[in-house]
Amino acid sequence: MSKSKMIVRTTFIDRACHWTVVICFFLVALSGISFFFPTLQWLTETFGTPQMGRILHPFFGVLIFVALMFMFVRFVHHNIPDKQDIP
Repeated sequence: MSKSKMIVRTTFIDRACHWTVVICFFLVALSGISFFFPTLQWLTETFGTPQMGRILHPFFGVLIFVALMFMFVRFVHHNIPDKQDIP
């Protein structure tokens, strides 16, 4: 399909924010599950060292929160009823 016939559903900033949340979610889940279950301690080596995993875990959590709040602010106006929603 040519570029002239393509329809852009979401902007680049929306897609970048979405994928930031997805990637950070999996990184937080990966580091968090390795802290919670000692048998999965080998997962902490994905961040280099267990200490680096403990440092990065809250950082990625804050990044998820900021990205979700950004998405909320961008899309909350679609959830407010207006005249067209009343039958």
